[in-house]
Amino acid sequence: MKKVNGLLIALLVVGLLIAGLLTANLINNGIWIIEGLNGKDGTDGKNGVDGADGLDGSNGQDGTNGKSAYELALEDGFEGTLHEWLLSLAVRGGDGEDGTGVRSVYVNSAGELIVTLSDGKELNAGVIASNGTVSEKVDDDGFYEVFETVEMNDKEEGLKLRAKPEISDNSAVLFTITSGTELLRVGDQRTENGFSRFIYQGKVCYARSKFFDLKYAYTGEVPALHLPSRIVLTVGVQSWFYTDQILPDRNEDIKITYSYSGKGTRVFDGEDAFAITPAWSANASVSPHAPESAMLTVTVEKRADGDLRLLGEYAVEVTVVEEQKSLSATGIFIGDSRISDNTILSTLHSLMPNLNLLGTRQTLSSGIMHEGRSSWSTAEFLNSEYKYVTDTQRVDNAFYNPETKIFDFSYYMRTYHNNAALDFVVINLGANDNFSAQSVQNLSVMVSSIQAYAKAQGIEIQILMMTEYLSPSSGYYLSQNYNIDISAKRAKQFNYFTYLEEVFGGREGEGIHLIPNYICINDWSDWDRKTVTTENGQEEKITDVVHLGTAGYKKEAAMLRAYFYWLFGTQAG
Repeated sequence: MKKVNGLLIALLVVGLLIAGLLTANLINNGIWIIEGLNGKDGTDGKNGVDGADGLDGSNGQDGTNGKSAYELALEDGFEGTLHEWLLSLAVRGGDGEDGTGVRSVYVNSAGELIVTLSDGKELNAGVIASNGTVSEKVDDDGFYEVFETVEMNDKEEGLKLRAKPEISDNSAVLFTITSGTELLRVGDQRTENGFSRFIYQGKVCYARSKFFDLKYAYTGEVPALHLPSRIVLTVGVQSWFYTDQILPDRNEDIKITYSYSGKGTRVFDGEDAFAITPAWSANASVSPHAPESAMLTVTVEKRADGDLRLLGEYAVEVTVVEEQKSLSATGIFIGDSRISDNTILSTLHSLMPNLNLLGTRQTLSSGIMHEGRSSWSTAEFLNSEYKYVTDTQRVDNAFYNPETKIFDFSYYMRTYHNNAALDFVVINLGANDNFSAQSVQNLSVMVSSIQAYAKAQGIEIQILMMTEYLSPSSGYYLSQNYNIDISAKRAKQFNYFTYLEEVFGGREGEGIHLIPNYICINDWSDWDRKTVTTENGQEEKITDVVHLGTAGYKKEAAMLRAYFYWLFGTQAG
């Protein structure tokens, strides 16, 4: 991640907070992504997001965008730092009367801290001040804010972790731990008989500091992981998770390990990748099976002082479904050349012969209908009536309403498909917009148009938004001719996931799903390759920076198929 002067401390603080919360598996349906600010995409700050929160316009004289949710919480009686306020939000799902927890926390491209609660409410904490929030100031309970890995020593056996920093009948015992247990400490009273504050298994808890030895105090930049909140796998189908797609440009000091709580055969288990073939945990003779849930935990550790120090544990909900070859569903694929290239569609057609795809275009080799347009951007789908892909070849935009002069899904369905029954729309766009934040705003308009059509027809349409895989870090053939900045390309692709998460994350209740198709892509074998002559002689190089090879597209098709089984299967949940 790139460091940015002026906001580095703030991003560090937020990163430390999120890593600590994720270590305790505080979220069930959310994803914690801390994305460094990217000056190249700074135009996102003009989207007017803060305008909606400008309830206290009196602050305008100070040049602010209205009071943040944190400032309002202070006015409402909350005492403490922004760090403590976010901690209080995080534990509310476990201890709060209203059962509300935190779904996601991230810093958007405008530098604003966005907190989304489990009930869908979004809180904008505003732009974090450059001086951060961690300081030597103690809170009302005498705690200094820290971020440390500690280990319970052998001075006590069966140590109780309590809900309050006190030893009394009124302080409920939340957990009992044994010698050698490691925890993340986020507060320390630093007195002879004082308490420590921990985040452990989803709750804030306390115990005497004297029972713990410091293993590691981390003060660097916490890595940001490229992870979804959920992934759907098909039982019996081998699925891969590649570290390069999850944590790009990982240095040798960072170790990644994977843990899967469900049943299955581990095909590969290492730092660079993890692969599993899921199996049923329930009675295998019972069919059809309802979807089962498991957890994929990605642990991040740092090699320091000759030992490994825990930085965080990131939990992804895994839904396991069974293959349903007879499943029927009708849908539309909208995209660029990666859709019109045919492999994804033909693979799906062979795996799911009853999948009915609509469109005004068709693949040359198999005649499967689609709405893929090579080299098209989201802006062209949204605003253009047509585009010349060569000097003489014109490609029309079937979604363009000549009266309103914009993408109109109702017009499209009425004109070309007589309002046929429709179950889903898959969208795979963004590469030709250079993975920009603006492309996600364009996608949002397109999605709203699809939702408006569904509402008018009184139907539910599932919208599956395909995310972006990261290009390999080396080995490009095209880079020899076009001077492509590989690191910049990867950074844009990485940021694109954050942009998509900002707009579409946590909206499964609306029928919007971010498909983590990137997570299964190998940075070498899933791309087309070619042997070329270089200054080093004959070398095998990857031929493209955006398109996958046949093997990669088939993996994406398998991922989509799992989601179709989940969303439209007989036991879909």
